[in-house]
Amino acid sequence: MATFSNPVVFRGTATFLGAVTLPAGTITNAMVSAGAGIGAEKLQHSHKQTYAQPSGDTPSAEAKVVHVCRASGGGTIVAFRCGCVVAPASGEEVVFDLLINGATALTGQVTVNDSHAAYELVDGTIDTSSLSTDDVVEIKVVSNTGTTQKGAFAEVVVKEDYE
Repeated sequence: MATFSNPVVFRGTATFLGAVTLPAGTITNAMVSAGAGIGAEKLQHSHKQTYAQPSGDTPSAEAKVVHVCRASGGGTIVAFRCGCVVAPASGEEVVFDLLINGATALTGQVTVNDSHAAYELVDGTIDTSSLSTDDVVEIKVVSNTGTTQKGAFAEVVVKEDYE
């Protein structure tokens, strides 16, 4: 086996007959050709799932499934945010929750109230971020107080490996 202490430059093609071990961080994103054709099964995927009630409607309490984790290695909830198309008036609010298999994934429910503008995204604080294969993610409008606000919406961002 040969050991090189100084940088080595190869002017032609280098062929390795065995496995090559490179230090972590050696190959960066910039080094991968845009046309590399890397298969989807070798990548981590980001899913931005949106939940929305009609933009002109006063929010109503409901829960809807927005994602099912399909990756054999599970996944991770990266972000949860919500808002209203028309902002709540004084004393009014809409309360949201994020559920994994029916149980909250947040440290506390998220309230959009009269301190928030129309279309303003209000972040939830994620308590349980890990997903297992076949876990079901729901976005829930827990309650609504008032009639001014319209069009409750939310987004959850999930990262998971390819199926």
